Amino acid sequence: MFVLVTIKFGRPRLNGNENLILASIFHSMYAIACQLSPELNSSGIKELETDQFKLYCFQSITGIKFIALTDTKQVNVDALLKRTYEIYSDYALKNPFYSIDQPIWCILFRQAVQQAIDSLEKTGSPLT
Repeated sequence: MFVLVTIKFGRPRLNGNENLILASIFHSMYAIACQLSPELNSSGIKELETDQFKLYCFQSITGIKFIALTDTKQVNVDALLKRTYEIYSDYALKNPFYSIDQPIWCILFRQAVQQAIDSLEKTGSPLT
């Protein structure tokens, strides 16, 4: 399962279908990178950099991947993804009505993630 977080950097956000396409392509690339790595038990792709953006990935202990697309100059994204995992644990995993591998409809989850993103953009730290 993927949780996609897009940090604003002046370009249009991805729509739902584009998010699914990105997640599918990235999941395949991640799996291939794990298999091709000369390092045993490779953790796969953690960061992918292009001229126009960076893609960061944080895989939790449970195997859930959190992905963020950012500007190439954005810093401290790893901390944001770890904070997003904490928020996910608090608002999704502790919710008795949430089913794994399903979209998270909890408004408090979305607000907490947005607050972490806003904090990162303003202060350089996702902690509020």
